[in-house]
Amino acid sequence: MPFKIITIPFDPEKECFLEECLNDFCLNKKLKQWKAEFFASAEKVYWTIFIEYDMVLEPEKTDDSFSEPQRLLYNRLREWRKNKAQKNGVPVYIIATNTELKQLVVQAPTTIESLKNIKGFGKKKIERYGKEIINFIKTFYEKK
Repeated sequence: MPFKIITIPFDPEKECFLEECLNDFCLNKKLKQWKAEFFASAEKVYWTIFIEYDMVLEPEKTDDSFSEPQRLLYNRLREWRKNKAQKNGVPVYIIATNTELKQLVVQAPTTIESLKNIKGFGKKKIERYGKEIINFIKTFYEKK
C-alpha cells in the first residue's frame, strides 16, 4: 500500500494553488483513495493531500490491445487534448486524431526526433505540441 503526502502552498500572486506537482505525481498512478485538507501556518495557506495509490508499470505490449498502463496513458492524452483544444478554441482532431494518440501510446516517443515517426505529426504540429507531448509521456513513465 504505497502512499504519498503532497503539500501545496497557496500562491497569492496567481491567487491559486499550483497543482502541477500533484498532477505530475498522479499521472502514472491509479488512485485508490485520497484525502485533502487545508491548513494555515505562519499566515500562509496550504493544501495537503494524502494519496494511497497503485503504481502503473511500463507497458509490456506494443500492439493495439493496450495494456493497463497504455489505456491509462491514452485516456490521459485524450484529457490533455480536450483541454488544449478548448483553450485554443479548435476541434480536438486538430490537436491529434484518435489514431495519432494510439500511435503515441504504442510508440511512446521521448524525443522530438522519435515524434517525427508518428504519422500525422508534421513540422507545425511538432512545433506547437511536440515538447508538451514528449514531456507528458516522459512524466507518465517516470518512476519516482
